[in-house]
Amino acid sequence: MVHFSIKALALSAVFAAAAPQLRAQDAPPAMPTPPAEARAGSDSSKAPAADSTQSRAARMSAEIAAAISEYTKDMAALEKQIRDKDISKEDAERRRKELSDRLEARLEAIEEMAEAWADNLEESIENLEINLGDDLTLNIKPSEPKKKRFKKKINGLVMLVGTNSLLTTPTTDLMAADAYSGLWHPAGAQSATFGLYFTNQWRLSKTPLWLRSGWGFTSYTYDFGQNILQLDAPSGGGYALLPSNVDLRRSNLSMTYFEVPVSFVINPSRRGKGLNVSAGGFAGIRLGGTRQVVYRAEGMGRVTENTSGQFYGSLLSYGLQAELGYRQFTVGVRQNFNKPFNEAVLPTNIQSDAQPNFYNASVYATVRLF
Repeated sequence: MVHFSIKALALSAVFAAAAPQLRAQDAPPAMPTPPAEARAGSDSSKAPAADSTQSRAARMSAEIAAAISEYTKDMAALEKQIRDKDISKEDAERRRKELSDRLEARLEAIEEMAEAWADNLEESIENLEINLGDDLTLNIKPSEPKKKRFKKKINGLVMLVGTNSLLTTPTTDLMAADAYSGLWHPAGAQSATFGLYFTNQWRLSKTPLWLRSGWGFTSYTYDFGQNILQLDAPSGGGYALLPSNVDLRRSNLSMTYFEVPVSFVINPSRRGKGLNVSAGGFAGIRLGGTRQVVYRAEGMGRVTENTSGQFYGSLLSYGLQAELGYRQFTVGVRQNFNKPFNEAVLPTNIQSDAQPNFYNASVYATVRLF
């Protein structure tokens, strides 16, 4: 009985709440006063008033109350019969089930009636058209969906991390490239490229084509393995790559450039977050370099030596790059078309296998941090 009472109370509450709120829909706006002849003709042919929303809710609420009242009275009579032992236990259980089934059937019928009424009311609201006289019509239509907007600008801080391959000649086909072999790239060396850029990307009208530009810093690191870049070689001024007499933890040279990348991006996504491809170039100017040597010395522990300078580095850097990306992540390749060191000012006493006559080429990944 608790289950049926809850269902009944819920339906009653729905009808009680719905009736006052929908009362305004039962009374249409005042109609214009008809002509005298129209009034005369209508007095003798008045149509019965339509069943209103309020009256339907009240009627169904009354039916629920009647069903519960009848069920309560029948159950009270059955309980009295049980107390007076006027009915067997089996007959009492059968009677109780009959009463419960009848109440459930009545409540389900009322519920179906309420659902049908609600569906009709919703359909009427969606297609509402109220005629006010012969010349005035009020149409209520659902609002049109908002137009989809195109994102037009993407800004962010981009971090680049990649390898730095040394090639004898610049190429756009890294798979068929001729790798440099010399002391600047010994066996097991892991040269790298690192960059940090502030980028801006603009959509060209509503097309999938974007223009991306920015500015930032790129560091090209050359790993010397167990060799040391000697700045004051015994044979004279300049530098040379010499084997170390201690076990080195790190020996490298990093050249840093201020660079400006520019590229065209194809991204058909409306919000600029889908798959994209880009191609463009970059140019930069040298900021300086740092030589770092790390080793362990007896009695001193870990020793780190940092030396800053220009290291005969090329004044300018420039090249091409291409990327494939998704959302804020990309993978790409870039090829420098400048030699990283200025051959015109390099010392003449550098041995042939230590000549920095190569070009930088990088395979990298980027992520837009924000």
